[in-house]
Amino acid sequence: MAVGGGVTEGLLVTLEGLDGVGKTTQLERLKTWLLPQREVLAVREPGGTELGESLREVILHRIEVKSAVAELLVFAAARAELMDEVVGPALSRGAVVLMDRFIDSSVAYQAFGLGIPVETVMVINRVATKGRRPDLTVWLKGDSYLIDQTDRLEKRDRQYFRRVHAGYDWLSHEEPERWLVIDCRQSVDAIFHQIAASIAGRLNHEGRGELQ
Repeated sequence: MAVGGGVTEGLLVTLEGLDGVGKTTQLERLKTWLLPQREVLAVREPGGTELGESLREVILHRIEVKSAVAELLVFAAARAELMDEVVGPALSRGAVVLMDRFIDSSVAYQAFGLGIPVETVMVINRVATKGRRPDLTVWLKGDSYLIDQTDRLEKRDRQYFRRVHAGYDWLSHEEPERWLVIDCRQSVDAIFHQIAASIAGRLNHEGRGELQ
């Protein structure tokens, strides 16, 4: 999509799934692959700004937030700062932005996981992001919570994560055109090639040039 001055708006790609499914590994590989050809920004949620990193430390490691709504709003605050200060400007420059988690995490974790109405979460997401949605969302589908538990959210019970999984499943069926669902049990290489092909297709479709 063209923006002011004839610049083409960037591509927003988000990676979703439970902790431990390989999002960080794929994000780094995708960044390395894209960097020789265009500007790339890789960020995580919550994080990417001084506020976001501080809130990440507090909510994941220091304080047990008792209110589901409070948890939602903390993540939304970090997201709003990240969009205003980092992600939005990068997209305006035409960069490819790779995000480890974004708006769909709130629907899966706070709506399906904690029981906040889906529409409430979506309204807050729209405010925090000024309505910006991913161009491509990759769900690395798997039950990684059985493997590793290193922060407060990861220590919740199996029933919670089953609800989160159901949330991702619902979202991927609601907007299948923007979702790429990949079994995380595949090899790192196989997963990377599927994501890279999907990104290349979207970039080429928008006239952003050939990816090698």
